[in-house]
Amino acid sequence: MQPKNIIFDIGNVLVKWAPKEVVVKLFSNHPDHDDLTFKLFKSPTWFDLNKGKLTEAEAVQIYNQKLGVPLKKLQELMHEVKESLTPMEGSFELLEDLYQAKISLYSITDNVHEIVTFLKNKYTFFDKFKGIAISAELGVLKPAKEIYNHLLQTYNLRPEESIFFDDIQKNVDGAKNVGMQATLFTTALTCREELINQGFIF
Repeated sequence: MQPKNIIFDIGNVLVKWAPKEVVVKLFSNHPDHDDLTFKLFKSPTWFDLNKGKLTEAEAVQIYNQKLGVPLKKLQELMHEVKESLTPMEGSFELLEDLYQAKISLYSITDNVHEIVTFLKNKYTFFDKFKGIAISAELGVLKPAKEIYNHLLQTYNLRPEESIFFDDIQKNVDGAKNVGMQATLFTTALTCREELINQGFIF
């Protein structure tokens, strides 16, 4: 079935998400950047932040206690993480073209309250979505079916008429598990080509 609705992830689809680059920049003398990045961004603390169970300030305090990183450095880290969220090549243009063609656009994102606020203040792409499911507001992360179903049910979307793009395969699989069409996002160009192949005119 030809999809009618396009659903985008945000990190590494619309804006760059590369926390290790920020860690390398701020902790240049650290002996193991991979390990530190993992402890910061793949930790229960970060997942709780993404689920809305913690504020950024609370997470910073936990990191300080568990990792011994100075508070000022952690606050700088949070600032730099937000500033690093720059547009992915061609993605804003793709979104604008789809919006101008009056195609129904939505988003599902694992995201932190403070980062969402930052993005809304800096960019206008949120205005182009008819609806969005944000993990921090729902308390659940992809690929759990609840986050996909929340969007579908809230906006009365038929899953088979919806196509989802995410840069992580397990999240693509999660969308397929609730009946959506879904494709791994690599570049805006290949995404554009896939949408044209699906029959979208824009």
